[in-house]
Amino acid sequence: TVSTQSTGPSHNPQRMSNPEKQVETPLVNNEERGGALDVFLHPLVIINISDHYTREKVSAQRSKSRVFGALLGIQAGRRVEVFNSFELIVTEIDGAMVVDTTYLNRKKDQLSKVFPTYEFLGWYSTGSEVQNSDLAIQKQIMAFNESPLYLLLAPEVPAQARELPLTLYESEVKVLEDLPTLVFARVNYKIETGDAERIAVDHVANVGAASANVSMLTSHLGNLHNAIKMLHMRIGIILEYLKQSGEGKIPVHHGTLRQIATLCNLLPTIDTDQFKQDFINEYNDALLVTYLAGITKTSNNINELIEKFNLTYDRYSRKRTFW
Repeated sequence: TVSTQSTGPSHNPQRMSNPEKQVETPLVNNEERGGALDVFLHPLVIINISDHYTREKVSAQRSKSRVFGALLGIQAGRRVEVFNSFELIVTEIDGAMVVDTTYLNRKKDQLSKVFPTYEFLGWYSTGSEVQNSDLAIQKQIMAFNESPLYLLLAPEVPAQARELPLTLYESEVKVLEDLPTLVFARVNYKIETGDAERIAVDHVANVGAASANVSMLTSHLGNLHNAIKMLHMRIGIILEYLKQSGEGKIPVHHGTLRQIATLCNLLPTIDTDQFKQDFINEYNDALLVTYLAGITKTSNNINELIEKFNLTYDRYSRKRTFW
């Protein structure tokens, strides 16, 4: 089994059958142990799990949806690297969670042709803590790997959290009440990225920010809309005051009327042909500046993409032989 330090209070009681008595055992072993392997998670795995959960949540319209998938990577001695993942089909049959092994084998065969060096390392799921059904799934996954890893992603995280909501487990056999019991043990991990992965993560982050936060032009137009809305509201207040004072509903205040007259005299004459021509010229100039800014920004983004593309594939282009 994979052995590293295991800490944390996360556990759930599980009932174990015994001909003589019932024994309650924790799902997670919280005893501290020495680490044996160095586990490294790559960003693509985290992005895949998050995307899987988001798609399932949106399609199922349920906030408590759980998703399941497999972990792929390379194990060389003490070093274990999780590079990729794919989705699994897990169905509930008579209250038990059952993994579709036919689908799992087919996906493994397909990915082995594309990534021949990748091994099946374990599985992942989403949830705030380990559940009783997770041990049953772990036992089924052990048919494909004697010591599978279990990666748990907590989808609901407090806004002030600073750590990744990821917990990595392995399974171990612990003797409790003279009975061998399968429990989970926490595994320490580290996040590792390469140059190509950093570029991809940066691209995904920029796309997410662009979709969530509108462009500068939209923000500017939004501010203009709020300012015009406020001006319209205040003009309405002035009109209502003039109306009520003219009908005698409120006393006339000559100082206020003089201030309103001064404001009206400050307004420019907008019905002349010269004003209309100047307005159209200024409007066209503003549109031209906006178009030029958009073209400049697009050209800059294309240049950055080309540079990142050349950086990513430069190592492979050096190995090519031209005949």
